[in-house]
Amino acid sequence: MKLFKIASLGLLISILFCGSNASAIDLYGYGSYWGKQDVDGSWGAGVGLAIPLFTEHLRLDARATFFSDSDAGSVYRDVTLIPLDLGLQVHILPYGDLDPYLLGGVSFIYVDNSSEIDLDTKTSGYIGVGLDVSLGTSLVKLFGEAIYRFTELESVLDESIDVGGFTGNVGVKIHF
Repeated sequence: MKLFKIASLGLLISILFCGSNASAIDLYGYGSYWGKQDVDGSWGAGVGLAIPLFTEHLRLDARATFFSDSDAGSVYRDVTLIPLDLGLQVHILPYGDLDPYLLGGVSFIYVDNSSEIDLDTKTSGYIGVGLDVSLGTSLVKLFGEAIYRFTELESVLDESIDVGGFTGNVGVKIHF
């Protein structure tokens, strides 16, 4: 626990001293589809914030996405998954009209379902690729992402449910 506190404090200090200017913040909203292994795929929506770390090529990314109404077999009905992601984006051409990037990080996935048997909230990881497309102005960009989530849920019955799978995001970024 002490190591976690020290690492969190170190991350906070490095964020505060990263020297990002106000013209480098991305606020974004997106529509999403998550195709899961053992659970029905579902549509969702999300919001995010990305700030540069030391350079425009590296960004700290925080996002939240809401997915509801997935079914996992006959026992788990109306499963709601809310991934809260914290990760890094590595932008290849941050000043170009087309900017491909890599992303990866950790997720805290809040789980809720309507059945009497609960599923546990879980931490996991993700990796992916994305593309920003400038719309002729530096203020607004369209983006698309393909992400793979590594997630397995546990139930009180000691049953594992694999909800890992590909997620596709499409949305709009406001870059200021």
